[in-house]
Amino acid sequence: MSQLVVTSILDAKYKDDLEHLLFFNENQARASEGVSHVVERYGAPRIVIVEDRLRVALSSSLEPQTLFAVTPSEAGVRPVGVVVYTREEDQLVVLFVAVDGQYTSRGNKSHRMVFVRMINELKAVALRVRGIASLLVYMGRPKPTRIRLHREPPPPTEDA
Repeated sequence: MSQLVVTSILDAKYKDDLEHLLFFNENQARASEGVSHVVERYGAPRIVIVEDRLRVALSSSLEPQTLFAVTPSEAGVRPVGVVVYTREEDQLVVLFVAVDGQYTSRGNKSHRMVFVRMINELKAVALRVRGIASLLVYMGRPKPTRIRLHREPPPPTEDA
């Protein structure tokens, strides 16, 4: 079984793969209404190269962050998922999600749970950022799903 890694870094040589995943995804039609809403509100995504690394930028002034899910391949890695998100007050807002068709719930590699693993990684990121209480995820619908974060309470301190 090949390893799945979620990372914020993707080499520029995978631009065509990322373009195909993000813009020519076979599941795109099912999410078109939600994508249109996000584009109107936050801006259209575009792939840019910064210091030989790929980023997803928006046509608006927002500067989103990106997580990539990759698997090993003969060329190095193969992008199989991408999450584009931004911070908005006390939440991280997932604007765009794309998963390779083989790795979706309907694909033959669904057991890899790419979407769930990317969201869990984003939760871990959010828990490390002060002031973040939830994730808002636009999952192909105009109205996002809210995922509340559960922080562990600090350990009790002894009174001296």
